[in-house]
Amino acid sequence: MKKVFFALAAVLMLSLTSQAQVKFGAKAGLNLSRVTEAVETMTPGFHAGIYAQVKLHPMFSIQPEVLYSMQGGMEKDVNEILNQTISSKTTLTSHNVIVPIMLQFSPIKMITIEAGPQFGFNLGMSSHSVVTTQGLVNTETESDYTFESDDYNMFDFGLAAGLKLNVASNVNIYARYNFGLTNVFEYEDDETMNQNLMLGVGFTF
Repeated sequence: MKKVFFALAAVLMLSLTSQAQVKFGAKAGLNLSRVTEAVETMTPGFHAGIYAQVKLHPMFSIQPEVLYSMQGGMEKDVNEILNQTISSKTTLTSHNVIVPIMLQFSPIKMITIEAGPQFGFNLGMSSHSVVTTQGLVNTETESDYTFESDDYNMFDFGLAAGLKLNVASNVNIYARYNFGLTNVFEYEDDETMNQNLMLGVGFTF
């Protein structure tokens, strides 16, 4: 099914680019991401990549992108046990290639509203934990864990929507929010999904 979709998408893009104006660009910026249900606190990361802007009409365009995106989240917990305060912080990090395909609408030259599907591919996932004990005895321990590929879903489908400000003819700043619709982990009854706020700058050539 995935192969059929990408083949149809490729045919569609070829047919569009043969009749429309196409410009290419690069973009990069900050991520603030979390994994719902499992990790509540957003954690910073970054994204960078390239895009093609296919102008279909003065107000409408399609923009497929290929980006590297570092995502994840952070979970904190505090417990009181026998006059000891035990605090834990676990940071989850995933390395992804994401392919958004955005339908863009520009009601005026300076503003572009965009929305569309996003296809993601998880290249690897790890976690870093810090456990701190305070009270009669003060300790701090750190540990790292690398997830096996069977632990997480390597394919991630979601929806994205955002706003872009065209501050110059070839420069834009943008904010976009990605809503994952595929479970992150392969565990039974898992309901964790990626959410990611992207803030960045784009340059069109």
